[in-house]
Amino acid sequence: MSRRKILREHFSNALTGWLAGVVATIVLGLLWPIIFPAIVRVEHYYGAGPGLPMIIGMVLALASPAAIIGGLVGGALSVEGGDRGRRMIAIVVAVVLSIPCSGWGYWFFTGY
Repeated sequence: MSRRKILREHFSNALTGWLAGVVATIVLGLLWPIIFPAIVRVEHYYGAGPGLPMIIGMVLALASPAAIIGGLVGGALSVEGGDRGRRMIAIVVAVVLSIPCSGWGYWFFTGY
């Protein structure tokens, strides 16, 4: 296998993992006020502090490295199953690594 093809596969796995982590983080961010109802009124805790889109953006910056690493590791774990199997494992590992990081980031903004 050529070096260029290997780099392309690693980049593809990292991008797939990052996209899966971003989607999981945004979904958790939109469901977060339901899970932690104390944050429904952001102004109560922060005054003129960050709104929900800004909080989601900050948590995305926190969870993105974990999702990229998860995509790289997940793509390297799967030996069988071809490209589809590697992408599925990259997605699963990226979500598993990014959810704790994003959960901690959202929890940080609950006011507890």
